[in-house]
Amino acid sequence: MPTYRGDAVATPDYAIGVAQAVEAMGVESIWVAEHVVVPAAYGSRYPYAADGRMPLSGDDPIPDPLDWLAFVAGATERLLLGTAILILPEHHPVILAKRLATIDVLSQGRLRAGVGVGWLREEAEAVGVPFEQRGARTDEYILAMRALWSDDVASFDGRFVRFGGVKSRPRPTRPEGVPIVVGGHSPAAARRAGRMGDGFYPLGVNPDELAGLLEVMGNEAAASGRDAGAIEVMTHGPRDVEQARRLVDLGVQRFLISARPDDGVEGVRQLVGRYQERVLAQLGS
Repeated sequence: MPTYRGDAVATPDYAIGVAQAVEAMGVESIWVAEHVVVPAAYGSRYPYAADGRMPLSGDDPIPDPLDWLAFVAGATERLLLGTAILILPEHHPVILAKRLATIDVLSQGRLRAGVGVGWLREEAEAVGVPFEQRGARTDEYILAMRALWSDDVASFDGRFVRFGGVKSRPRPTRPEGVPIVVGGHSPAAARRAGRMGDGFYPLGVNPDELAGLLEVMGNEAAASGRDAGAIEVMTHGPRDVEQARRLVDLGVQRFLISARPDDGVEGVRQLVGRYQERVLAQLGS
């Protein structure tokens, strides 16, 4: 479940309270979003809403997702901790590799790094990242981070990233590094997931569109010598059992539902309980 959209998200009582509450209810994971800045006015079109405007405004608190997850990691034991989605081109991969590995080790392997290319040109410009290069940077940054995580002495010579003869410790708990979940609704995102993702989060698509993207992902995985069945797929949680079954039949393994922090911990608990009862409990019937 993602857990932003509301003033309470940046308060310690909510962050720890909601994480502990959903863990006690058997929720598998908690996911948080990223925007370093939100322009007061922007011309970019948000691709997941009909009006082209994202629900979060510049007045909404949007804590750094990795700092937020590190904070709640110490108050939980089982809950997986994910980013949905970290805007990868806005981060230096050498620094990000260290931050991800640190949280992964301290949480005993519970981190999942959901990454995407971003859609908000004005934010990329504020960070100093060329917007047109975001896809190529994302591909290269994933490879650079994996080199730092897996090689005893790491070197990398790419278009955007270069380093040689370096060591980055601690290493993640898995030899292959922190699991990377590729986010996005485009064929390019599906190909990226098939080529290098441990997971795929196709945002804002219906089951028919999802089927096409999964085919693209599978073809790319096969061309790269990878097993598409090993790539974990997650989507937004459907509202009814019939659509949930259809998504499961397509291969979806995780549903994300959105909580509103201003409803408080008890409001989140009630939301999760209703979804468990009305959708998840009916899947096996």
